[in-house]
Amino acid sequence: MHNRWQQSVRLLTLENVLILLMVLLVVQHFSPINWSTGLVGGLILVLVLIAVVETSIVWFQQRERQKTIDRMEAKLRQMSSQQFPPHILLPQSDPLYSLSQAVNQLESYQRNQTRRAELQEKELMMIMRYLPVGVMVIDHHRQVQLSNPAMSELLQESINTVAHAYTKDIQLYALTKLIEDTITTRKNQRASITLTPAPNTQVVEATTVYIQNSRSHYQIVLMLYDITEVYMIEQMQDDFVSNASHELKTPITAIAGFTETLLSGAKDDPATLDQFLKIIADESQRLIDLIQDVLSLSRIRAQSTTKLAQTTVTIRPLIEQELAVDQQAVARQRLTVVNQVAADFKAVVDARKLSQVIKNLLTNAIKYNREGGRITVTVKSTEKHWSLIVADTGIGISAEDQQRIFERFYRASPSRSQQVVSGTGLGLAIVKELVTAMHGDVTVASQRGVGTTMTVTLPIIE
Repeated sequence: MHNRWQQSVRLLTLENVLILLMVLLVVQHFSPINWSTGLVGGLILVLVLIAVVETSIVWFQQRERQKTIDRMEAKLRQMSSQQFPPHILLPQSDPLYSLSQAVNQLESYQRNQTRRAELQEKELMMIMRYLPVGVMVIDHHRQVQLSNPAMSELLQESINTVAHAYTKDIQLYALTKLIEDTITTRKNQRASITLTPAPNTQVVEATTVYIQNSRSHYQIVLMLYDITEVYMIEQMQDDFVSNASHELKTPITAIAGFTETLLSGAKDDPATLDQFLKIIADESQRLIDLIQDVLSLSRIRAQSTTKLAQTTVTIRPLIEQELAVDQQAVARQRLTVVNQVAADFKAVVDARKLSQVIKNLLTNAIKYNREGGRITVTVKSTEKHWSLIVADTGIGISAEDQQRIFERFYRASPSRSQQVVSGTGLGLAIVKELVTAMHGDVTVASQRGVGTTMTVTLPIIE
């Protein structure tokens, strides 16, 4: 275009000179005035100078206009590569003023859109970074385009930020099948998948979303939500129902069986009648204890979100009260009980919950003790916590059983115990729930044939 302007300038100069010469020739031929050669030459020189000046002005204007156009072209090229140079400023009288304004407005709009897109991308990446749900975006080449830290944590893989095949990060068949089914059917999929088997079970709810961008381009968004806690709760509930049903069935079956035997004529034998009635009474009491323990667990769970009824309580009287209830069992086994808790020791606690904890711990210490054994109750305190310690000289608990004694319905196997003791298997589970509700902890230390020490640690509340 610059060459065309140079050609236009040259043609304009030649045209002006020819016109001037023709005018002079015509004037000289028809004019009665005698034009001297010097005068004519002077006029021609003046006219040529005027033409040169005019041509220079036009050429300068064309050059400046070309520079402006070149700047606009350069600006548009920079804008196409996401670069934003300063605005082109022209006077309103400039023929290219309207065009420059349009280019400037386009640049401003594109700049704002780019900034908005960058801000949205930063916000998205920030959300992705702290999102507790694992997210992975897979393109139509089965390449990973995006993933977040939660996905890396769930898959236990360090996911590369550079595009790569998703199978480098996901090897679990159930998960790859879910992705491939989404690609094949072009429909969203959902499934519960176990990422890690027992004992370190980890279960996720996997969801895939199929996004069709064009006829041949699509994206798969894979989301993993950790439902391990929910899964474990459901398993515990299922186990609880199963165990509760079994525990309820045992005494009911015994009661029904012995009752039927008595009705069949065994009641006519006084010795058999007394024996069977005692068994029925024992099984009935076992059934009552079981129902009470189950109700206690349900009540504790229901009240776990309510505020604790905390008051300043003197601890020793609570222990003496529970020992008074158990004095017959203590006397029957000829046990020695030593309450070493100071009479003036006080703590801010939920008295009802603590009383039930003390009751269950003392019941176990009596039930699993040896005849003529000893039970010691003490209290220790630090700056931030205080501990209630119940120690016995009973049969003890094996290391294997110690890991499970706080599970519901768990009882040590008779083959691992030196004596068989009846119980619901819920006592320590109730203790655990109560102590947890009071923001404390309960631990066990035991040695087979030596005894067991249960320690309940609670926070000191001013």
